[in-house]
This record gives sequence, C-alpha cells and structure tokens, in this order.
Amino acid sequence: MKPILKFGMVGALTLVSLANFAQTATPAQRGSYANRSDFGTMHLQTNLGSFKSIDGEGRLEVKFSGTLLITKHTDGKLEVLSGSLRKEYDKHDRVIYTGSASVVITGKWRGVQWFGKDMTATWWGKGAMRITGEFDRNLKTGDYWYDKKEEAMPFPASTLMSLFLPQPNYGADPNIVPQGRKGGTAGGG
Repeated sequence: MKPILKFGMVGALTLVSLANFAQTATPAQRGSYANRSDFGTMHLQTNLGSFKSIDGEGRLEVKFSGTLLITKHTDGKLEVLSGSLRKEYDKHDRVIYTGSASVVITGKWRGVQWFGKDMTATWWGKGAMRITGEFDRNLKTGDYWYDKKEEAMPFPASTLMSLFLPQPNYGADPNIVPQGRKGGTAGGG
C-alpha cells in the first residue's frame, strides 16, 4: 500500500474515533461533579416535545424555546448562558420560566420539566427522565442517547418513555469472557 494511502486511512480512522468520543460529557459539562463515578451522560434533541427530569442530581445544560418548570431545586443554581428568560411564577418551591435560552441547572431537584421547541440537552448526573416528542415537518420526533450518538433512539410520539441515568445494565456483565465447555456435542468432546 502506498504511504499516502496509509496516511489517509490513519487520518480518516482518527477522525471517526474522535467523533465517537465527542458524545461523552466534557469536563466543562461535568462541572464540579466531574469525579462522581455514580453519574452518567444523557443527550436529548427534539424540534417539538417535552421532558421531565425526576429526582435528578448533577448538571443539566439545556438550550430551548418554550417553558421550563423547576421544582424543589437545592444545592445549586440556574445559570442563563445566553438568550432571554422571563420568570412567570415563583412560589411553593416552583419556578416557571418562559423564553428562548441556553441554561445550566446544577444541584439537586425534584423536577425539571420543559415543553416547547428546538431543544438540545446534555445531562451529567443521575435520576429519571420522561420524554415525549411530536412529529415536526420532516416527520422526526427527536433523539436521545447516552454516550454514543450512533446508538441514538427516537423520542416516542404520543406516549411517555421513562429513561434512567446512569444507563441501566439490567444484569449483563460487559466484562465477562465466554468460557468453552468440555464434553457434550456442542463442546466438541
């Protein structure tokens, strides 16, 4: 193989592998929670839909247009990175904002609920998330994924789906090594 082709293949493989690593939460997205081994990463994207994070903890970065309700928020803050939000309600441990903005919510919360359009989110933390999407003009409902964008799944339409963070393993051990059995017809002996 010619050296230029080898160089081109190595470069292409490097770019592909970098794209795969780009989906985990960055150190900036992890913030002061970077050293938590019990946390995971979840990404959300939809043009029209809603989500509710329940009993969450960590750092939730959301860019959206619509309405945001935060319930029983403790040990952290809401920071507006860009855009404009208007506080509509602030009583009984509930705060409602409307507008178009990019925000970061840190700490613990009983609930963070959003509905509207043009939403992208990255959550580094733990808790539960309920999502639903509506079909946009391109018949897309949105996507969610944990660490690998190529494993993205569509938002459900006309129903709710419950997701958990960190991603549940359901008992499978990813580090298990298959062991051959001795005897019997399948074992070759």
